Amino acid sequence: MDVDSLSHVEQCKTLREEIMHHIREADRTGFWAVTAAGAVYAWLFVNKVSLTAAWYLPPAIILFSGLRALASTRRMMDIAKYLMRIETISFGNDDNLCGWERHFQTHVGHYTVFSPAVFSIVFWIGLLAASFVTSWWLSPCAC
Repeated sequence: MDVDSLSHVEQCKTLREEIMHHIREADRTGFWAVTAAGAVYAWLFVNKVSLTAAWYLPPAIILFSGLRALASTRRMMDIAKYLMRIETISFGNDDNLCGWERHFQTHVGHYTVFSPAVFSIVFWIGLLAASFVTSWWLSPCAC
């Protein structure tokens, strides 16, 4: 199928599927970042590793995982902006049926306290801070 021949409905379906893919990927990234960091901490603790730098591997894992989740979130927001354009063309200014992205922007917003984007940022920053504190506390130089 030629991209130019896609209808607005087909584009919306395709882009919503891509957003769902990114949501699943972001969820998996968070899960595996916490799992990997926990596994590294457990191994370091059990083996009484004295190399201080090794204790900072979990924050590095979390940092890079968070950056990956950020890239995925940015992609979702770019898709959402494009979907809002399609919704404007398809639905016009009908307030009763405005489309999901325009409804979300109007009633929740992408950057409000309750938005998934803000929650994700707070989650990753909190996780990174907790991992740095844990690394500092458990590393041999903290004694």
